[in-house]
Amino acid sequence: MQNHHTLTKIQLTQMLQQKTPVLLLDVRDVEKFMTGSLFSENAPTRNIPYLLMKEQDKPLDEETEKLGRNIQIVTLCTTGNKAQKAAALLREHGFEANALEGGLTAWKEQSNGAK
Repeated sequence: MQNHHTLTKIQLTQMLQQKTPVLLLDVRDVEKFMTGSLFSENAPTRNIPYLLMKEQDKPLDEETEKLGRNIQIVTLCTTGNKAQKAAALLREHGFEANALEGGLTAWKEQSNGAK
């Protein structure tokens, strides 16, 4: 079964270049987030660990929820597995959410603009 709720690196790159409204949501632990994530001048990046999202009544804090309410949320993690779970959780709560296929590992390969 193919997962239709993922974005490839190429798709995400195009979205960022075209300034498509998206929220980048890194769902790794804060420590990993602090070592680097995906940042773009065309999209805000937030960090909410997946475990925290699961434990709370609602997955996002108020500020992030407002940001992500009417735009696509792209979840990020190291390899893409946790990001897919986080995106599914967000969709259950009515958000439009997709995971970055292959995670930040795939993004950093032949990277073009990730910091």
